[in-house]
Amino acid sequence: MGVLDEFETGPAEGLVPISMRNPEEMKLSPQEQVLLVQGVNSPFYQVLMKVFQGELEKLETAHFKVWKDKEAFERTGLFAVAARIFLERSEAEVKRQIDEFSSDIDFAKKKKELLKASLEDQIREQFT
Repeated sequence: MGVLDEFETGPAEGLVPISMRNPEEMKLSPQEQVLLVQGVNSPFYQVLMKVFQGELEKLETAHFKVWKDKEAFERTGLFAVAARIFLERSEAEVKRQIDEFSSDIDFAKKKKELLKASLEDQIREQFT
């Protein structure tokens, strides 16, 4: 289902209509965020990122090797730049998701602490 289909049929199941969500941001469920946090801290993720960086370096090296052929240089440059942008945006999205998850956890902890306090202390806390 493409973005244009949403305007005719409505959003895919589980998605907010496109007019109401920021297309720049992806919304993950809490379970998916937990998996992401666990995955980023795993050795597998580090190896995977190393492989991606290696593939990116191969694309950039191939690009610089054909500097004499203008058409090939431009074509390989487009691939290399697109791959670099994709990797950087993916890393930024992972970081944003982790930050969002961390802030949700902090909010939940503060809310739990606040609920343990008396009503007077809760009101007093709101003013400080």
